[in-house]
Amino acid sequence: MIGYEIFVRSFADSNDDGIGDFKGIAQKADYLKMLGVDLVWLTPHFKSPSYHGYDIIDYFDTNSSFGSLSDFKAMVDTLHEKGIKVVIDLPLNHVSDRHPWFKAAMKGETPYVDYFLWAQPHFNLNEKRHWDEELLWHNRNGKWYYGVFGGSSPDLNYENPEVVQKSLEIVEFWLNQGVDGFRFDAAKHIYDYDINEGRFRYDHDKNVAYWKLVMDKGKQVKGTDVFAVTEVWDDPEIVDRYAKTIGCSFNFYFTEAIRESMQHGAVYKIVDCFQRTLTKKPYLPSNFTGNHDMHRLASLIQQEEQRKVFFGLLMTTPGVPFIYYGDEVGMKGVYDSTFTEDVIEPFPWYSSLSGEGQTFWKAVRFNRAFTGVSVEEQLNREGSLLREVIAWTKFRKENEWLTNAWVEHVTHNTFVVAYTVSDGNYGFRVYANTSGHNESFEGTNLKPYEVKIV
Repeated sequence: MIGYEIFVRSFADSNDDGIGDFKGIAQKADYLKMLGVDLVWLTPHFKSPSYHGYDIIDYFDTNSSFGSLSDFKAMVDTLHEKGIKVVIDLPLNHVSDRHPWFKAAMKGETPYVDYFLWAQPHFNLNEKRHWDEELLWHNRNGKWYYGVFGGSSPDLNYENPEVVQKSLEIVEFWLNQGVDGFRFDAAKHIYDYDINEGRFRYDHDKNVAYWKLVMDKGKQVKGTDVFAVTEVWDDPEIVDRYAKTIGCSFNFYFTEAIRESMQHGAVYKIVDCFQRTLTKKPYLPSNFTGNHDMHRLASLIQQEEQRKVFFGLLMTTPGVPFIYYGDEVGMKGVYDSTFTEDVIEPFPWYSSLSGEGQTFWKAVRFNRAFTGVSVEEQLNREGSLLREVIAWTKFRKENEWLTNAWVEHVTHNTFVVAYTVSDGNYGFRVYANTSGHNESFEGTNLKPYEVKIV
């Protein structure tokens, strides 16, 4: 199974308003099929005041810019007809400060006051997030509330059983709309503040127990296990705890390790990553090219031939590989902590950036017209990145056993990493040369930037 992350606003426009929409995605189903995609992950499509959609106003309705609920269901049906599953991004940790629940809470209305976390006298209101200098507590009209992702996104209080129940109702609703699963945003942040101690602290045990409730609800609704992938950006050992319950987890270390190794011309990070994250485990890892929270692959790995090596590693390792929309054609973009829009530029269908389905909701900064970064140009060029990616996805489909495989016998020199992939019945050995010169390792001769299977 091969996944593909779609930023809905940027992907494909069906009505010439410049904004990507559900009908546009449906119209590009043949492209997704050609690319080898089995599953699409849609970034938040709910009613929201922001362009990114992670601050939700209504969990039970769509963003009207993308289309109606019936348009959403029609898109799901079209993708299903093509054999493509649909996974939606579900941010359950917080809501928009414009959500009716929060508005009612600010007015002191029950039961909504208890839907959120409010500061107590012994709390440190100047406490900041561990990874940067952003404040955790926010003041509005003299009331201090908790919002780990900013004042416009107040956290929900999962110590309240009513909030837990509401979240399960949301899961049930979207499964009944035909979706096949979820990407659980900020999975370790459901319980990340110790009310008794008055400090930021992850409670992984409570988080994992909550996600088990969610997965059980999904199985109850569907009658079978529901596909889900979790976002836990942490040490592999912490990721393991969540993945064992949810079933699949993004392997951030994979992406970071290969990018860094390619940049610095040494494979030691890749070796460490494979040994720590891709050995036999009771869940599926999800290795990926990038996502909306990271610098674009092509902005960090400048040479196209190097990016081909990345895709070779991606498609020969276990689990569920994910491609971030546009990485297959070499889209560039630099992420900023203030969440600039530079990594979610319009998807370039045409060399001119003009034509049926082309979005133009924002100005293009990195991926300009006639620069070789478009589906049109890439398909028409022999040896292009897109053609290479399609060849690799075809290989992946011919070896579906890779999903449940594991990596073993990892060896290396400075520039070459070698590993065996096996599921106990099938297997092969992979040699990847990350350098721009010929290499010989374990009796295998490798051309510059070559991934060879023996």
